[in-house]
Amino acid sequence: MSRWDEVTSHFEHRVTFSETDGLGFVHHRCAAVWFEQSREAFFRRYGIPAAELYKKGWYLALRQLNVRFDSFIAYEDHLSIRGALTKLGRVAIDFHYRVDNLTTGKLALRGHTNMVAVEAPHPGLVPQLGRIRFDRAPFQKLVVDADEFFDAPQGAWKPPRWEPDAPSEN
Repeated sequence: MSRWDEVTSHFEHRVTFSETDGLGFVHHRCAAVWFEQSREAFFRRYGIPAAELYKKGWYLALRQLNVRFDSFIAYEDHLSIRGALTKLGRVAIDFHYRVDNLTTGKLALRGHTNMVAVEAPHPGLVPQLGRIRFDRAPFQKLVVDADEFFDAPQGAWKPPRWEPDAPSEN
């Protein structure tokens, strides 16, 4: 049992042929899918299934996705995919992910997503920035440090932050 089992989501996955590219290695699109599956498993595990949020009109929109590939993943490789909550604000939430290749014993990829709460004032209208509406208190104890999660030196894992474009000077 990992020390992370109490505060993260985790699932194992065997790479399918459809997840590979022409060279026989995992296509980069798979990272985003695995990260989404990890987030859904996280919320389901801790009592807030994504379907419940959507029924209430509370959405978390993906604002930023970062992926770092550390080693190749091939067809039939057995993977361990783990997601951790690393930031929980009033409007934004960050998750970090690690995919360990159990076949090779190597860290295969790591990633980060930043999501923001959005709400539609009325069904069919374009959503706008909102607030995280579920009770955040139970999740505060689940927030972990990204460097610790990746077994990296302090400050080593700093994904680029999204910043809105500066106003034009024209």
